[in-house]
Amino acid sequence: MSGLSRTPGKRVGVNSPPRVRIPLPPPAIVPTLSLLFVMAGIPTASMATTACDTATGPKRHVGPGQTYTKPSEVAAAALSGDVIVISAGDYVGDVAVWPQSNLTLCGAGGRARLFAAGKNAAGKGLWVIQGANVVVDSIEFHDATVPDQNGAGIRAEGNGLAIVNAGFFDNENGILGPNAGEISITRSEFARNGFGDGYTHNVYVGRADRLTVSASFFHEARIGHNLKSRARETRIENSYFMDGPDGTSSYLVDVPNGGIVYLRGNLLQKGAKADNSTSLAFGEEGLPWPTNTLEMVHNTLVSHDAGGTFVTAAAGVQSIRLTANVFAGTGSPPPYNASVAAKVTEVGTLTSTAASFGAASNLAAPGFWPNATLAAQLALAMVPDPGYAVDAPQPFVLRRIGGSRRLVGALQSAP
Repeated sequence: MSGLSRTPGKRVGVNSPPRVRIPLPPPAIVPTLSLLFVMAGIPTASMATTACDTATGPKRHVGPGQTYTKPSEVAAAALSGDVIVISAGDYVGDVAVWPQSNLTLCGAGGRARLFAAGKNAAGKGLWVIQGANVVVDSIEFHDATVPDQNGAGIRAEGNGLAIVNAGFFDNENGILGPNAGEISITRSEFARNGFGDGYTHNVYVGRADRLTVSASFFHEARIGHNLKSRARETRIENSYFMDGPDGTSSYLVDVPNGGIVYLRGNLLQKGAKADNSTSLAFGEEGLPWPTNTLEMVHNTLVSHDAGGTFVTAAAGVQSIRLTANVFAGTGSPPPYNASVAAKVTEVGTLTSTAASFGAASNLAAPGFWPNATLAAQLALAMVPDPGYAVDAPQPFVLRRIGGSRRLVGALQSAP
């Protein structure tokens, strides 16, 4: 697949040669519902609405007692612009290719859960989405495998894909593609995806125009990266990236072709058993895009992997801007590789130890609020980013930030 080369992760130690902005509106294809789910700090699982509730277009219902009993049946009959409502439940061994555009596909009454059970669509995965401007809401994808060990929960081949409140578990890739257009991921979970060869990942986006991630949870990628993006613009906000105590991922975030990369309000934990000691890598496979900048604002990075570097960037990076971030490591890893120091602008950086975050590796209840000693050092004398209006006290949940003060790191108060 053009733009999706199979370059494995590799371990980078303290002495290894170095290799590792811009607020952007979310893609128009993201349902406005996805921006409303958290302002009151209510877990989004309590929301019953999906994109199908507000989408216009003919509705086709899938499930027991419906005209279509499984998704593959409606995939063969649907027309562009249809709204596909899939009853909650398990659909085992059912795979599909979706050539239509402007589709909205949702679970109803809970998530529709798709299990590959050894089957695949077109030799690529559970679902192959070929059409443009497709929304997938409240659907889970499990156990996708193919003979070439590159199977995906969703193989994205169209232009414009929105993933909302979805789950991708134990696939060879969670999402693979696209190579054009925009993809957004909101309130979704990616866990234990990867064949284990370093070529497959929780998410692998090709040379798309833009990837936007919000309020999502990426954890325990198998040897590969928790998120890999070759997009021209990659924006990640209010999301969790974790190895936990036993995870073996390579990078938590890999942007191998650089581009415009912006992270705000994220919480990242590198595990002691990780396959790579770097948390974020920028530009390790060349910089084909005209603009190559990295900006990180109000993030908290905790590493239990001794040594390494939190961020490694290629020499060709044009600028790195670090604002109000916490870097808490094991063995005093530097925030970034020294070879790009001249490109770095820092404001409000706080370095500490991973031991200051006693529960940061707890996947069931991530604890990124520090001990009292470090918490007393978090106050900032200014508001570095007035646009930072919500934080993420737990995965999938946002809460409005009150008051006039700001703290270093992602969390602006105890969860």
